[in-house]
Amino acid sequence: MSLKAVFLDFGGTIDHYPQIREDGLTAAGKIMSLLNDKGIEVADKYSVSEFIDQLLRRFAVYKTWKKETLIELPTQRVWKEYILFDEPQKDNLDAETAEEITFLVETGRYTRYVRPEMREVMEELIKTNLDFGIISNVVSLTQVPRNLVDYGLESYFSKIILSSGFGKVKPAPGILHHAAESFGHLPEECIYVGNCLSKDIFGAKNAGYKAAVQIEYMDDSDDITDKGVEPDYNIKSMRELPDIINSYI
Repeated sequence: MSLKAVFLDFGGTIDHYPQIREDGLTAAGKIMSLLNDKGIEVADKYSVSEFIDQLLRRFAVYKTWKKETLIELPTQRVWKEYILFDEPQKDNLDAETAEEITFLVETGRYTRYVRPEMREVMEELIKTNLDFGIISNVVSLTQVPRNLVDYGLESYFSKIILSSGFGKVKPAPGILHHAAESFGHLPEECIYVGNCLSKDIFGAKNAGYKAAVQIEYMDDSDDITDKGVEPDYNIKSMRELPDIINSYI
């Protein structure tokens, strides 16, 4: 079958996101203030430094559970069941505030910046008249769309499939099948581009995608590699992608 769509991962693929302690402390202070406004008085119990350390430990517990189950919980449940489970006023947390503080976690503790070649590459790729979308494992519902606007890339991607909206994470085949179906295509009519072997490459191959492209990322320490999984292509820069895509047209 001919190629009809290309999907990209977001974090580590479209942008870099090194974790910066000082930025994390600033974000943690804002989160504490928002929680206090809801009557969840974490500022009375923890310093900012203590709070962010606890926050990261508890998110790590959630992340481990997520890897085991391949389930993404709604943001309210993540905070109430994993982050604030021992706070007596945790039920004061509404969905809007839960999303706001999750956005701060996803963006505030990192210094996110787009790969410098992304716009140039997307301008080349859209000449193919293929469909382009994003499939991302992310707790926040708004981080990816907002960052796309910040990077000036929002017009290139007509479908944004997030684990936070779908309820499953890569490498579960369901989220990749859902993405293909959102365009009305079959998985074998799609190519996936990502940086992580265990989530992106294994996920795309397991879902029956036509090809899986792995792009080099500065930090793959989170990757638990299945040694039996190999990408169809390894690239160091997005500038290598158009030639690969054009070879399938």
